[in-house]
Amino acid sequence: MEENKQLVSIAMATYNGARYIGEQLDSIINQTYKNIELVIVDDCSKDGTVEIVRQYQIKYPFIRLFQNESNRGVTKTFQTAIEHANGTFIAISDQDDIWVKDKIDILVSEIGQHDAVYANSLLVDANGNSLGKSFTTIMNMKSYYSGAPFLLSNSVPGHAILMKKEFVQKILPFPEKMLFDLWIGFCAAGNNGIKFVNKELVHYRQHETNTIGTRDSKNKKKKETVAAQFAFKLNELKTLATAPIKDERTKMVLAKMIALFHRKWSFQRSAFFFKYYNDILVSKKKPTFRKKLFCIKMFFKPNF
Repeated sequence: MEENKQLVSIAMATYNGARYIGEQLDSIINQTYKNIELVIVDDCSKDGTVEIVRQYQIKYPFIRLFQNESNRGVTKTFQTAIEHANGTFIAISDQDDIWVKDKIDILVSEIGQHDAVYANSLLVDANGNSLGKSFTTIMNMKSYYSGAPFLLSNSVPGHAILMKKEFVQKILPFPEKMLFDLWIGFCAAGNNGIKFVNKELVHYRQHETNTIGTRDSKNKKKKETVAAQFAFKLNELKTLATAPIKDERTKMVLAKMIALFHRKWSFQRSAFFFKYYNDILVSKKKPTFRKKLFCIKMFFKPNF
């Protein structure tokens, strides 16, 4: 019965989202799983986002709205929303997507003993029309029980995640200079695992104002210098080393990766990637020969 279902909190960060937020709010309101609260934190929007949310609050009291006093950015805004959540489970929501009506029902039923669960997403254009591909066509999505695959890249998008509150409370606060979904995925995989459900439960909208977008998105920042990229990645690895995880193999692989992260040529670094090939490169959406070529390149490359 619905009254026996545990509360699910949906955490949403908003910023100048007036154009699309109504459609996303409707898709959340129409979820088959009814025991929900929607916690929205607005990051100083300058359009009509807040006014739209307030209109929805009149009819739907489970929508709670908070406003940042100053612009804090996407990671800290999501953190604030999560900190206000009361549910046993917490789902992440972008302001401009469209959820399939049974998304929450499916993810709650699939999480089991895992710390978190996530699903596939269909890519759609600005008008919500299918682009004919999903996230699994551009990245390798699977269930993870090691944090090692997250040391090179992240294939767990935040908008598709549902996690246990008891887990997320252990990994707060989110690091300042890291995407929060990388931190969540790494921590979940390095503890009780993060499960993948291969169903398209979100219509992920691609448009000119995406904050992050996909790897195919045209809305990308210009690349930084090699030195800046090196410094950023090293800081990211050192930050991940502070994560509260229990998987000893993940800790070992990470420690060795940090030790080999320097700007000199290194046979040892290349050998390391070949040795831990199945740990580190499993999330790469590349054929085997490309992955092995990557290991060879590690002899020369100062950056991962």
